[in-house]
Amino acid sequence: MKRLALGLAMSLCVSTLGLSTAALAEGPALRIATEGAYPPFNLTKPDGQVGGLEVDLANALCERMKRTCTIVTQDWDGIIPGLMTRKYDAIMATMNITPERAKAIAFSVPYMVVPAYFVAATDSGIDGTPQTLKGKTVGAQTSTTHYRYVEKHLGDAVTLRSYDTAGNLLADLKSGRVDAAITTGATATDWVKADASKALALAGKPLVDQDVFGPGVGVGLRKEDTDLKASFDAAIASVVQDGTLARIAAKYVDFSVTP
Repeated sequence: MKRLALGLAMSLCVSTLGLSTAALAEGPALRIATEGAYPPFNLTKPDGQVGGLEVDLANALCERMKRTCTIVTQDWDGIIPGLMTRKYDAIMATMNITPERAKAIAFSVPYMVVPAYFVAATDSGIDGTPQTLKGKTVGAQTSTTHYRYVEKHLGDAVTLRSYDTAGNLLADLKSGRVDAAITTGATATDWVKADASKALALAGKPLVDQDVFGPGVGVGLRKEDTDLKASFDAAIASVVQDGTLARIAAKYVDFSVTP
């Protein structure tokens, strides 16, 4: 479910994937960008290493493509510009395939489908419907499909605040500076499960809008890199077909992400 990223920040830090460089020798090494701040899909561990569902999946895809790979972290607002200026070769950062993004970059076939949810205080009375959100302050990560969903479906009925990271959005939700937040189902579930006081709850049903969220999450690529797209497409089909994607996802989420 990610995000139209046309900002300028380009602070990169590097973490190597756990691949056997001796075994992977077909084609040049690849650099794959992720945010490193969107658990459980991508995150930065206390030791500075990058992990999460998408990092494990990138590892598996690179093995199928017989390519050595390196993961780099990039602030969300600069992730598409970084691809276009060849700071890296691909993006795996829970980025939804949307017509707007497809004007700038190409995408692989979807490798994941993740629902979106509103999260609110348990006693707020908010159930995700426009009626219960009217007049409220809603938070969303900037330049995301979640932000666009609120703009499209709630418009001036709510006050919409933007956040640079999911962590900062959660902090303001817990402190009451926003009445509700919109994020992916996995992130929303993690927030609720991690809240020992039971003060937060999923607000309503999964959000559906094909025009906003697109067909799923894909690998972001430069349009001219058609051979690389074909390689990713074949590798994604392989990990979906043999159940590797499902096994990886089961370590991080309790619902299916298979496209």
